[in-house]
Amino acid sequence: MDMQPAVGRGLPVVSYEQIFEHYKDKIFSFAWKILRSTTDTEEAVQETFLKLYVNYERLDPAGSISSLIFTTTKNICIDMLRKRKTKLTLNHPMMKHEGWEDQAAEANRPEDALIRKEASEHLLLAIEKLPKAYRLMVYQRYVLDMSMEEIVEFNHVKMNTVKSRLKRGRDLLKKHLDKAKNDWP
Repeated sequence: MDMQPAVGRGLPVVSYEQIFEHYKDKIFSFAWKILRSTTDTEEAVQETFLKLYVNYERLDPAGSISSLIFTTTKNICIDMLRKRKTKLTLNHPMMKHEGWEDQAAEANRPEDALIRKEASEHLLLAIEKLPKAYRLMVYQRYVLDMSMEEIVEFNHVKMNTVKSRLKRGRDLLKKHLDKAKNDWP
């Protein structure tokens, strides 16, 4: 189903209810991977769809509803984590990154905790700095550990598109993280 709420532009008219039914389970799964709490996840889903409902008339008909919904959900979840003062450590499911889990498990000194905290902040900042075309897919794959198939389904794109965007996004992310790593004390 094409999820574009455009009228008069040759695209099908999609109601808020259709969008809700199409995305509610996907958004719940997405939010749960970040929050790991059913209550918080339900709240994040409600807030996401409330924001969508309030701003439904202002949606860009040429924009991707999928990208908007998942980005909104991600931001709501991060805000919720901040409010509950959860530390985003490299052990947190949201901070999975190849090779860093072993370092986090080995390091238990206070100074190592500070390094892990800074590394997780650098990872989030690096992802946010990626071009829009790569940002959501890199976040979905490397932070939320979503499968390629889930990313294809969530973003309504072909597998080759996901692969190429992840490759390019990963390359840009690696460059940024390497640069940031050299700047660390």
